[in-house]
Amino acid sequence: MNTNDVKISVVIPSYNSRGGLARSVDSALKQTFQDIEIIVVDDNDPKTEARHNTEKIMEAYRNNPKVAYLKHEKNKNGAAARNTGIRAARGEYVAFLDDDDEWYPEKLEKQLSYIQNHEGYDCVYCYSSMNGKKEYIVPYEDNAIVPLLMNRTTMVTSSLMFTRKSLLAIDGFDESFRRHQDYELLVRFFSKGYKICCLRDILTTIIGLGGNRPSVENFALLKERFLGVFSSVINDLDAEKVGIKNSIIAANFAVVWDSAIAQKKFSFANSIIKKYFFVSPIGFISQVIFIYRGRLIRKFLKI
Repeated sequence: MNTNDVKISVVIPSYNSRGGLARSVDSALKQTFQDIEIIVVDDNDPKTEARHNTEKIMEAYRNNPKVAYLKHEKNKNGAAARNTGIRAARGEYVAFLDDDDEWYPEKLEKQLSYIQNHEGYDCVYCYSSMNGKKEYIVPYEDNAIVPLLMNRTTMVTSSLMFTRKSLLAIDGFDESFRRHQDYELLVRFFSKGYKICCLRDILTTIIGLGGNRPSVENFALLKERFLGVFSSVINDLDAEKVGIKNSIIAANFAVVWDSAIAQKKFSFANSIIKKYFFVSPIGFISQVIFIYRGRLIRKFLKI
């Protein structure tokens, strides 16, 4: 397929009027690849100030044929907003952009060229910067389900571009997930045999205006649910490689332990150690090393 015959749909879910929507839409409009449609999905309740503010922002794009503005009749969640965008999309590819992030101008052009020159892939992601600093990234390709389940990947939602057919084949996002929505989607993506490729260019900027980090107690519950939903997938992986299940469990709760330390909830951190460290000491320790090695590299390289 020639790039001249391709349309890319850009899906931007918006909630709570965090202040970056216009910048996100503008960064999509400034793409060097211009055969795009931008679908902004307003997930605010109709009677809220956030809905009113979003409507005012989107008024500036009312006459732009590239921009569609869809409104939910009530707040659902980010997964539902992205699914609304997927259903409305007409492009062969769907790229996601959060309303507090932005893209470099050549992002879509480079990703399209890359995925079209790498046959057999249905998703491409790129490197990102966080608040002006390059992210420490370990690139994974093909079927990345194990590093994904072990929290070793940095495939942020705003860096992802999928073939629309693959998103439809896996029924889009699970709307029961309020967090880990992208991880949940990708686990099912890989479970169906789809593959991902990585373009090693920084093309996405994560602004991080949301600032809605969960409490460590809720984070632990989220991890329990996430691992429970994919227990059959994890069990199948364990049948192929004995011990990987325990490593995945320990690695996920090492992340919770690190979050507890960051929030200075040391008794909770200690309870995580008691409950999960001995599930797989190697898995737990290797994850802690992975976390702190990344931080040291960022500090050393000043990224």
